[in-house]
Amino acid sequence: MRWRQRLVELCWALAVVCVPAWAAPLPAEVSIPAAGSSSSPEPLRAHLFAPEGPGPHPAVVMLHGCGGAYARDGSLNARHRMWGEFLAEHGYVALMLDSLSARGIRELCTQKFAERSLKEADRRGDAYAALTWLRERPDVDGLRIGLLGWSHGGGVTLDAITHPPKAGDGFAAAVAFYPGCTSKAARASRFHPYAPLLLLIGEADDWTPAAPCQQLAQAVVARGEPMQIVVYPGTFHDFDNPALTRKRVRRDVPNGVNPGQGVTTAPNPEAREDAKLRVLGFFSEHLQ
Repeated sequence: MRWRQRLVELCWALAVVCVPAWAAPLPAEVSIPAAGSSSSPEPLRAHLFAPEGPGPHPAVVMLHGCGGAYARDGSLNARHRMWGEFLAEHGYVALMLDSLSARGIRELCTQKFAERSLKEADRRGDAYAALTWLRERPDVDGLRIGLLGWSHGGGVTLDAITHPPKAGDGFAAAVAFYPGCTSKAARASRFHPYAPLLLLIGEADDWTPAAPCQQLAQAVVARGEPMQIVVYPGTFHDFDNPALTRKRVRRDVPNGVNPGQGVTTAPNPEAREDAKLRVLGFFSEHLQ
């Protein structure tokens, strides 16, 4: 019996040794200069997921939500790691941009809107600094760069795609997951995306509600401008986050549909997989 136990222990040891070889490579940590665009006092920290081959490849700048880019252990959180690997697997250079660390900010979620030191419009410059940096890389096709943001980063995406850079071309396409649309829907006549825009949001979202985003999309589409929206029934905020295992009410968040009562996050694996296919199809259409 002892030899069987030793065999089991050896198998487990070999499995542990082999796991890193099977795992996706870690993204490279890079530094993004402000480039005259970002308001950050220091270069921005970012993480680069690279596809195979010399390129030039299309690319995507990714923008985190109010909680930042990292998990509690300091590594990239599961959602950003998943999307970076997914995009790189399909031939995109994916750049996960950290807007908070260089500014000495840990998170924004637990701060009231009026008290936040970093607004969505402030991060627009971060996105354009990343765009400039990517265009200097020989492995990136500078005319095929998209923008992808979640929640607060989704709001930054809406802001950036309606404010082209002062010089040169902007992003070729943009995707926003569950952004806040209320203020923009109230002034829909001023909202003009300069490139194709896709919104993905849950119908039951009580953090950034879907209805204003639907109203905004209807107004934009009625003018013949390039915007699409997908609303997932019975789905809450953060639905694409693979780290979520259950529905949760975050009472530490003071904003949302019912201020002071918290907001809901919950996984929806079916919506997540559908969203991955839609994002891939959207970027394939506009960046390939």
